[in-house]
Amino acid sequence: MEYSKISDLLDVYFNGETTLEQEKSLRIYFNSNQVDPRLKPYVVLFDAYNKAGQEVHEGSLILANKNRVFHPWTTSAAALVISGVAVAAFMNFATIKAEQEKEALTAFKESKELMYLMVNELNKGTKTLSLVDQFQMHKNKYLK
Repeated sequence: MEYSKISDLLDVYFNGETTLEQEKSLRIYFNSNQVDPRLKPYVVLFDAYNKAGQEVHEGSLILANKNRVFHPWTTSAAALVISGVAVAAFMNFATIKAEQEKEALTAFKESKELMYLMVNELNKGTKTLSLVDQFQMHKNKYLK
């Protein structure tokens, strides 16, 4: 084979885009004695592939026996736990919200009482000012 054809085929091979026939032709080429000197480094690679393909494992392979039994109650238990957590979170949130509402209502009542006190004081001040106005009128009447 020509150097350029084999070089292109190697590029396709290392990109993982070759067909089985193309890979077989590469193996045959690199196992032959007619390899181009510029492609000699690839001979070692394809020789290693051939040796690895001939290896046979003679030992025994023991796989762990995983007998997983599906218990239908596990999904029910999981759903129950999730529901319990959700209800507890909701009740905790409702309790916190109720406490916040109580605090807000208490603050509102206190501010309402303070407003009434302030209004009463302002009314007293207004009455006092009306007395001062009457005093001014009578004073001007007699002191002329």
